[in-house]
Amino acid sequence: MLDKIKKMIKGNNNNKDIVNPGPERVQPMQEEDDTYLQYSAEAVGYNTREQQWDTYKAALQYIPQGSSLLDFGCGRGDLHVMHLSEYGEVEYTGIDMNSPLIDAGKIIDPDRDIRLTDWFKLPLNVTKDWCINIGSCNLRYDADMKRDDFTYACDTIEKMYKHATKGLVVLISYTEGLIQHDPGKILNWSQRKFKNVILDHSVSDDGFCLIIKK
Repeated sequence: MLDKIKKMIKGNNNNKDIVNPGPERVQPMQEEDDTYLQYSAEAVGYNTREQQWDTYKAALQYIPQGSSLLDFGCGRGDLHVMHLSEYGEVEYTGIDMNSPLIDAGKIIDPDRDIRLTDWFKLPLNVTKDWCINIGSCNLRYDADMKRDDFTYACDTIEKMYKHATKGLVVLISYTEGLIQHDPGKILNWSQRKFKNVILDHSVSDDGFCLIIKK
């Protein structure tokens, strides 16, 4: 599954293979199903939808209700879908460098505000109350492989800080097979760069959350 996700990130999948969703499935979806990219939790790195939703809730607990959100590594925009179902309306914009997943989200809802863009090139006038990043520091989305994985994560956090008016949340996973980050190293770097920094290990047995408030 990780190989499939990494392949999509590199842009090797053909967007023409994505078709309109069919009827609701009773059996678990397989990778060859037409609706796999649109609806499968596995297509965005989770074993089940329940696990996916629980992860989103764990990251959102640090953000006050009613806050606008800029989602770094939004995929299909599933965070917005979960927020609507669990908490209600929210001003939301998602950005991602993964074209197949952005296309899949647009097929589900053409009005969904998800954008195919390199977030390092995102104009500074695009701001929200909070920026959120769930798992995207565990994968490399950029074409510039000259910087190491730690530098990539730090550059992403700095970029998020510039687009947040109130704060940011980054959830980083310990899942085997993904890029790993030392929480102590992330915390030490963040404390040198920013004033109000929290690192929470209690959010999950499978990762940690970095919270930076302005």
